[in-house]
Amino acid sequence: MSRHKMVDGRLLQMNKSYGQLKQKQKEKISEWMYQAYRKQTSENLSDEEALQLIFERIEEAKIWIPDHEILNRYREKKNQFRKRLAGENVPQHIFVMESILEKATQKMDALEKTIEEYEAFQAEIRKLEEYYTSPQWKADFVADEAGQYPDKLKRGVLSEDGIWNMLERNRELLRRLGISEVP
Repeated sequence: MSRHKMVDGRLLQMNKSYGQLKQKQKEKISEWMYQAYRKQTSENLSDEEALQLIFERIEEAKIWIPDHEILNRYREKKNQFRKRLAGENVPQHIFVMESILEKATQKMDALEKTIEEYEAFQAEIRKLEEYYTSPQWKADFVADEAGQYPDKLKRGVLSEDGIWNMLERNRELLRRLGISEVP
């Protein structure tokens, strides 16, 4: 059962908790607490002096809440306030550089994985090169020119330049990556 008391013409609930405040009141009080914490750390105030600053703001705003509720809340939030204050004191360029570092690391990880896959795929490219230089490719090329394969057949491997261009490009990429060709 709630206890009420008439104070300065206002009926006040004496056992009111912080959680029963309106959201806007909580937000205001939380910001006042943070401002008091900043002042406490910069001017080396005691908790009692910082709390007095908060109580004054609450009184001015005509918000009624028992002092012990504010005291408990302030002590609970001091660690969050410390972290928030530390974050405000970090130069913005640190965050920008951290973002660049994270993105660069992600891109390099992805590139390394792709390079590893590309190196592993060289065995397949060698198979294609062996086919291109074999009598089988020449026979397949002649058969295609004679119209022995269906019109809808993909013919990249049967074109005179398709495989050769890919092999030259592969050699160039291997050179750029500093990977020696494996025979």
